[in-house]
Amino acid sequence: MWTIRQDQAEAFRQHHLQKFEDEMVEHLKKFAPQHCRAAGEPAVRRVIRMGIENAGRYGFTNRGPVRFYIELMFMFGSYFDTDPQYPWATTALNDLTYRDQMRRADRLFRAMNRYGAQVRGPNNRHLIEALNLLSQTKAEEVANSTDSLEESAIQRLYAIYPETCNYLGEPALRGLVRDSFEIACSYGLTTVKGMLLMVAFTIFVGHRFPVDPLYPWIGKRLEAGRGSDPEARTEELHTKATLYLRHALAEKAKG
Repeated sequence: MWTIRQDQAEAFRQHHLQKFEDEMVEHLKKFAPQHCRAAGEPAVRRVIRMGIENAGRYGFTNRGPVRFYIELMFMFGSYFDTDPQYPWATTALNDLTYRDQMRRADRLFRAMNRYGAQVRGPNNRHLIEALNLLSQTKAEEVANSTDSLEESAIQRLYAIYPETCNYLGEPALRGLVRDSFEIACSYGLTTVKGMLLMVAFTIFVGHRFPVDPLYPWIGKRLEAGRGSDPEARTEELHTKATLYLRHALAEKAKG
């Protein structure tokens, strides 16, 4: 009887994984061109491999559900599954009511659509407006407030992106702001501008933005020059973030 050795089976599996990865790279260049250009193909491939592995932890092994999981990473951050901003994702991914992958993926899809309609708006209208307001916000305006930095940041977030603030509720939002401040301090970015920049990254990029392979330019600049002048490092990060935001807004305007 003809049998397949373990090494042959593994080679067969790796061949199909590589083919899927190559197909996803081409798909994502159209699905999320800004991410792909900014991150570069090696990082995109890392995200795809990470997505295959993480999707498998939730029981997604078929082509369609895995592809959708990876798309969600590009839409909401590589660690969307554990991000406090997206409880709908955590709930749907951990709901084992249905064993069938397609039914579970469909439930996740419907949860995403409900969230999108409420928070991001038709054609991402609310998100685009929030990004435009963010691009016009100056840290000095927040710093000059008589309130604490935490209160000022929360008030500013409600002014910039009320849909996500109302969706999360103030306790969860306050928790994200405090977590952002801790991240800022851990990297020595203790200026007001540095701390507010970390809040913006958390809300608009994702809660694990320092290690998200989709945003290597953030992690690189956070790690570089630890202990050096926090103002200079913050300015460099802010300049890059502004450029990235400008390109993202231009792309969304075309789409």
